[in-house]
Amino acid sequence: MHKAYSVQSILKQGVQIEAIAAYGNHVILGTRSGQLIMYSVDEKTGVDMRMFNKNFSKKPITQMEVVAVENLLFVLTDNMIHVCDISRIENNFEFMHSSADTKGCTLFTMDVDTRKSTTGELATFIRIGCAINKRIVFFFWKKDKLASLELAIELIDVPRAISWVNQTVCVGYKHQYVIYNISCTPPKMHELIPTSSTISQDPNICLIRKNMLGISKDNYLMLIDPSQYKAKEGSADGGMNNKTTPTMWTSPLLGLVWDEPYAIGRIKNAIEIRSLVRKDTLVQSLPELKNTRFLVRSDKGTIFAAASSELWCIRMEISEEEINDKAQTIRQIHMLYAKELFTNKEFSAAMKEFEKAAIDPYDVIRLFPSLVPEPKNSVEDATVPTSTVPKLEDHDLENAYMALIEFLAQARQREVVKLLDTKSSSKALLEIIDTTLLKCYLQTNDALVAPLLRLNQCHLEESERLLKKHNKLSELIILYDGKGKHKKALTLLREQANVEGSVLQGLQRTIGYLQALGAENLPLIFEFADWVLTEDPIEGLTIFTEELLAVEALPRAKVLDFLVSKYKNLVIPYLEHIIDVWDDTNTLRHNALIKEYSKEVQRQLAEQKNGEENTKLKPLRAKLYKMLDESQHYSPDRVLQDFPTTMLLEERALILGRLKMHEKVLAIYIQVLGDVTKARTYAEANYEQDNDVFNKLLEIILKPMQQPPYEGVSMHPDFVKPNIKVALELLNAYTVKIEPVKILEYLPGDMAIHELKNYLETVIRTDLAEEHQRKIMMGLLQSEATRLQTAIDIERKKCFELNESTVCPECKKRFANQTAFVRYPNGQVVHLSCYDRCLAASQQ
Repeated sequence: MHKAYSVQSILKQGVQIEAIAAYGNHVILGTRSGQLIMYSVDEKTGVDMRMFNKNFSKKPITQMEVVAVENLLFVLTDNMIHVCDISRIENNFEFMHSSADTKGCTLFTMDVDTRKSTTGELATFIRIGCAINKRIVFFFWKKDKLASLELAIELIDVPRAISWVNQTVCVGYKHQYVIYNISCTPPKMHELIPTSSTISQDPNICLIRKNMLGISKDNYLMLIDPSQYKAKEGSADGGMNNKTTPTMWTSPLLGLVWDEPYAIGRIKNAIEIRSLVRKDTLVQSLPELKNTRFLVRSDKGTIFAAASSELWCIRMEISEEEINDKAQTIRQIHMLYAKELFTNKEFSAAMKEFEKAAIDPYDVIRLFPSLVPEPKNSVEDATVPTSTVPKLEDHDLENAYMALIEFLAQARQREVVKLLDTKSSSKALLEIIDTTLLKCYLQTNDALVAPLLRLNQCHLEESERLLKKHNKLSELIILYDGKGKHKKALTLLREQANVEGSVLQGLQRTIGYLQALGAENLPLIFEFADWVLTEDPIEGLTIFTEELLAVEALPRAKVLDFLVSKYKNLVIPYLEHIIDVWDDTNTLRHNALIKEYSKEVQRQLAEQKNGEENTKLKPLRAKLYKMLDESQHYSPDRVLQDFPTTMLLEERALILGRLKMHEKVLAIYIQVLGDVTKARTYAEANYEQDNDVFNKLLEIILKPMQQPPYEGVSMHPDFVKPNIKVALELLNAYTVKIEPVKILEYLPGDMAIHELKNYLETVIRTDLAEEHQRKIMMGLLQSEATRLQTAIDIERKKCFELNESTVCPECKKRFANQTAFVRYPNGQVVHLSCYDRCLAASQQ
């Protein structure tokens, strides 16, 4: 014995059940008071009432049958057949038809058959046999009502049970079973067996395996084949020759249903599940269902049992061993069918069957000897024998390859998902699949080789050999890249760069490959960038300057060291790119670019001095000047150390200006360059930070140094002696920015006073205006102070009385002794706490 079914209780102490029917996961109850109730039963969500008709009949419901495909419910109540529509839940068993011709019916049987109609469409034919007194009258369902079949069977007694199978109807009387062949006219009767030989027992008839009848006698279940009676004449022993070995039960059967492969019988105090083919027929006993009155099968594996007021669902439980056996059998069938299809060169259909069999992809690959990478023992039980596989050639081979590609593509997807789900690191099968796909693509559609290699689970050595054999050098580079064999790829690119007609000819493939390597492969980048930079320095420099994330992330200090050590002519272009394009703010690199600019300008100045024509000097010097003027990221004191003192003095002035060495800057502009305009511009720009800058400018003009600021530099002839004209222009232009007391001591003693007339008048007017402004402001401030003092005196004279009867208007409480308070301008007095609370509320 084993547990074949489990029991779920659905309803307890509810209604008085008189009939039961079921389909799918729905069970319908007919009650003693004429109600119809439908429940939906689900293992996960539980039980849910779906329909309820309280007043369907005034009499008990005695029998029900469901035709699920047509959503019809046939109900026997008050000795008449009624038909309901159960397709719409909200209609609660919508009444369709009541047949007066069935009046007097005590029980009925049905035959439901689905076949093609005369129009070629599938149609359901419903026939019903009604037991009325000692007759069985036959009807059929016609659109929306029952119509007569013009057929009836005259019975020998009142039937207790009836069952319709094809063209036979089995009837159980009180004392015996008979079977009628209704294909004859009139129907012919064949006697079967007595109902019981020892006890009084109601007959039980059950349809088994769709075309067999199970009938009970005492403690036994007998199987009858109705087809044996279609051509026989009625006789007393007509059924004895086709009876099978009876199945014994613990006690007489009270009810019976068939659920492949088991017979479920209702006996006294239990329900038993038995197999009709095993030696030990008892599979399971359910003693907890001892008071059942009704037993009905719904779908495969689902049975409903009911007592007078209780309802249970009995569900089949399939063991893991049974599931595995069934799955293995199905796999074997699919595999054998696939092998047959493959032999018949129906390759696409064969691959679909192999997929249904969930076969190891390697076993399918073995059908193609030329694709098998190496011997391998399959881990699956079901393998594909290859001894009878036909040898494929030409068009057949190509079709087979195309079908195999589709199969392997789906197998690859499943394998990738499995690896992701299990976090497994084993990729052996995936490697075989991808390598086989590579071989197939090379034979059928080489445009798919590159996309496959970018996924790159192919076996390296075998794929390398195949690609070289087919001269797929571009795809070979993709293979090397995916496998991390960068040195092999770059070596091949270098070898093929100068090969005429090669797909790898030129520098661009090498440059692109190096750009994608990233910082972790920097030594390899330097190694193979060497020959590219030698061939074409400008193109080669894009290895380090291309607008790619991997290139931009390269360590710039190491790249700069590499260029400085081997390719000095590329240092300036590289630094210009990372500073101007990538906005590099590193001080050392800004210093380095200024230094390189300075060195190159000095070199070109030397060439120009030697009489060589140089068109690059002017734009290069403009870059240096712009860098010194605009960059905020270089270190002026460090740059100054490497800067020349005998040339590039204008650029030197910019550096000194960053260091706020105003005297030296102005000395260069005036005494060396003689550029008053730049000196004035510089003084204007720095006046806010140093109010003495114009005084220093005039001092340099009026008291020039006798020696140049730097050795080896000649002084400007206009400023070897005091330049009174320039000084007067500055005095008149920047009168308010020049301190008259300080500047007078710099003026020459022989300078005529009328030359200073404009300056002195402006100074005096300015001083007088400022003095007048100060007096006006002082008067206004004194007036405001007097007004405020008067207002304070007025406020101080105000007084008010606060006593024990004074109430705070906010909280309506009195003021206690020594209570802090606040007085509003309108005279109201409130507690300080009340004031704070009101202030906080107003600010929210």
